[in-house]
Amino acid sequence: MLIAQVTDCHIRDRDTSFGRLVDTTETLRRVVDHLLGLDSAPDVVLATGDLTDDGTPAQYATLRDILAPLDDRLVPLPGNHDEEPAFRLAFADLLPDDLPDGHCSYVVDDHPIRLVGLDTTLPGRHDGRFDTEREAWLDGVLAAEPDRPTAIFTHFPPFETGLRFMDLAGLLDADRLRATIERHPQVRLLTCGHLHRPIQTAIGAALATTCPSTGNQLGLDLDSDRAGAVDEPPAYQLHRWDGERFATHTGTVRDPAAVRTVDLSSYAAEVRRRHAAGEPFTKA
Repeated sequence: MLIAQVTDCHIRDRDTSFGRLVDTTETLRRVVDHLLGLDSAPDVVLATGDLTDDGTPAQYATLRDILAPLDDRLVPLPGNHDEEPAFRLAFADLLPDDLPDGHCSYVVDDHPIRLVGLDTTLPGRHDGRFDTEREAWLDGVLAAEPDRPTAIFTHFPPFETGLRFMDLAGLLDADRLRATIERHPQVRLLTCGHLHRPIQTAIGAALATTCPSTGNQLGLDLDSDRAGAVDEPPAYQLHRWDGERFATHTGTVRDPAAVRTVDLSSYAAEVRRRHAAGEPFTKA
């Protein structure tokens, strides 16, 4: 199974310093076109929050227009820049009818991997919380299918990254979420957004990863006195499940005319031939 992830699209309709750095409408279009052109088409596309910058109906209308070619496999979740009532309305055709009161969490059971969307956003705030209500919901959902490989997707990562200003304004009660995941070893992937960078760690039996943004990225600077946004290329992740484990790939989307490549197709064919023939991979 192949799961694509996009996050932190930050679709805007007003002038901001971030908007002057990156045109997020254009970069999201480029990422969507790129995903549509992959030879191995993803079975699912997770959209893990901050899909708009202000959560306005106009921004959601633009977002849905750009994402329309992926609607048949799109699985959305809100982030702290989204507004939940407008989010639920904008994605009413893709969300289940039995969403919990107070958070937009749900389960997708249509694939070999069980997908659990966990919404930890708080109204009117830019940090999030994994409170006892969400703990009870997630614990119950996971306990119902203890033997099915499961991926949890959410916006806020429940671990410190060293990007101090983001960690401080991140997920409250993150230790509670980590403990919940550790109680359920069928959780093999926890994938998040929010950080605008690819970052990995492990929680229990799960690979825990953050996906970079389809817009601007955050600078990799672990000095707690500094922070910055950079126009590194728009990006996405592919999470590949081979029946035993996940492998996560981070891809960037750049102008093909500016990308220099060396064709290794003949070398790859020779590797396949030697492997099939049982020949050693000796140096030339």
